[in-house]
Amino acid sequence: MTTLLELRDVHTYIGQYRILEGVSFAVAAGSILALLGRNGAGKTTTLKSILGLTPPSAGQILFGGDEIQGQRSFDIAAAGIGFVPEHRAIFRD
Repeated sequence: MTTLLELRDVHTYIGQYRILEGVSFAVAAGSILALLGRNGAGKTTTLKSILGLTPPSAGQILFGGDEIQGQRSFDIAAAGIGFVPEHRAIFRD
């Protein structure tokens, strides 16, 4: 199967706090992935890192084989990655 989304050793820091450390996974085209975990486990930060809303400090994020980390959030959305947040605000003011 073709890999659609892949995270390779992603690390995300917010200030001095290490939120994600060494996250790696791949999602095959046509498959469904669920991120499950307790509060504070990093689920939302993982999604925000993919979307560029909380850019990763290290690692690679690939969509369709192309690196997307460092791209603008709306360019990532235009490429086909969507996110439905728990609260209404998607972009910071």
